[in-house]
Amino acid sequence: MSIHEKRMDRRRFLQTSLVAGASVMASGSIPHISHGANLKEDFGTSSLYELSRLIYNRKISCTELVQGYLDRIKRYDGQEGINAFITLNGEEAIQEAKKLDDMLKQGRYLGPLHGIPIALKDNIETKGIRTTGGTKVLKNWVPPSEGTVVSRLKVKGAIIIGKNNMHELAFGMTNNNPHYGPVKNPYDKARIPGGSSGGTAAAVAAGLCAGGLGTETGSSVRMPAALCGVVGLRPTFGLVGKSGTIEIAFTRDSIGPITRTVEDTAILLQEIAGPDPRDPDASRSEIPNYREFLKTGLEGVRLGVPRKYFYEDNDPEVERIIEQSLKTLEKLGAKLVDVQLAKDFELFSLVGIKIFIAECVNLVEDYLKNVDPAATIEKYLPEFGPDVSGLLGAQKGTPGAKPVPAYEYLKAIRTDKARVLRSFQEVLIENHALVAPTTPVPATKIGEEREIELRGRKVPLFSTFARYTSPTSLVGLPAISIPAGWTTGGLPVGIQFIGRQWDEARIIQMAYAYQEATKWYRPPKL
Repeated sequence: MSIHEKRMDRRRFLQTSLVAGASVMASGSIPHISHGANLKEDFGTSSLYELSRLIYNRKISCTELVQGYLDRIKRYDGQEGINAFITLNGEEAIQEAKKLDDMLKQGRYLGPLHGIPIALKDNIETKGIRTTGGTKVLKNWVPPSEGTVVSRLKVKGAIIIGKNNMHELAFGMTNNNPHYGPVKNPYDKARIPGGSSGGTAAAVAAGLCAGGLGTETGSSVRMPAALCGVVGLRPTFGLVGKSGTIEIAFTRDSIGPITRTVEDTAILLQEIAGPDPRDPDASRSEIPNYREFLKTGLEGVRLGVPRKYFYEDNDPEVERIIEQSLKTLEKLGAKLVDVQLAKDFELFSLVGIKIFIAECVNLVEDYLKNVDPAATIEKYLPEFGPDVSGLLGAQKGTPGAKPVPAYEYLKAIRTDKARVLRSFQEVLIENHALVAPTTPVPATKIGEEREIELRGRKVPLFSTFARYTSPTSLVGLPAISIPAGWTTGGLPVGIQFIGRQWDEARIIQMAYAYQEATKWYRPPKL
């Protein structure tokens, strides 16, 4: 039998198994399925939870599921395709899947992640798998250890299927990587997926993995999730330990799930949250069962609507979709309340940039010493792409550039950041969460690096896309982005719920209720 015939047989097996599994689910013998995917068409559109039930009920093996995803990656990814992966962990993933199948035969089931293929942004360390950070400087770097989140996933049976393409060192919004090529949006391959976790969001949207983890300093989980039509959660700073990542801002970086459904996000968050002995910022508080909150709706929930700043200057299609979403939320029982943030709220952008620039130059230099003990920014500056070399060079004395003075950094951390947090806290005292667009515009064209068009004028790409996500990242608040609808051109638009610190359960509840009522997720036509 030829390789091609074997693959076709495998696909038929997967489809047959999944149809059978769908029938079992419909009979009521399996708990509630959160977001009905058409299992007859393609397992790549199924939720993580649906796939986990099929594995649990022996309707599909872990090995067949992993091989099915590897087949999809071979068909749809690569430089000519989505280009979502830098490194594929195919052989090792198959071997791990076989071990997990043997465990099932022995009656050992590790939970909903058992045998589930997960992809990781390539700045999350993986023992035995290279971690490039999206830069050629680290193209051969294989860490001797792995991130705490990776260990947590593996203990629960998750299979790391590969490492995702990203904006170099997470320093941008487009995911146009100068070393590994641009990631393409699955809904329009001429457009960006968003960044810097664009490879992970694109892989999840295109059905190249069951779910993934990204990192966010300012916008890098929610923004690509919104542009790729999937779910992205940035947790409260400290809820998920960040050890074993290539950090670029130790007071802002956070790891968050990217999935096709809110329920899948709750499952992943449950497993990665909690203490991290290698991260001094990680919380030691007890983690609630996030899936328990999926049963409640929006009746009586108060949602603050910050019209000024978040609703003032959006693309007309984004404006239309978000306004319709607000009406839907009201119909679901939520009470919408117009709220006013601090008058000088827009100053946050300068605060966030100062903090990021001052922290990243030292963190990057420290990380490079893993590969080269004599590493300095100056030594490797010529090998970085323009986004990284421009920013790091400015801190290292590039002619005409002005590094952030130590005093300005300390003032931003101690005083200005606190003002932004108070502004949020004042409106969250009487409201359970805030609701706002995730981005002011849908996905823009690949190649538009500095400026994009908004309402007939040119605006800076970076600050425009970061506008609605960076403030919450700056002060460490949790926020979740979910699909809100589609432009007339078929591009996804995201809406986000911004919560109080440590209140992930509530914003997951809200996002789930909205997603169940609207079901905006739509698989791309690859």
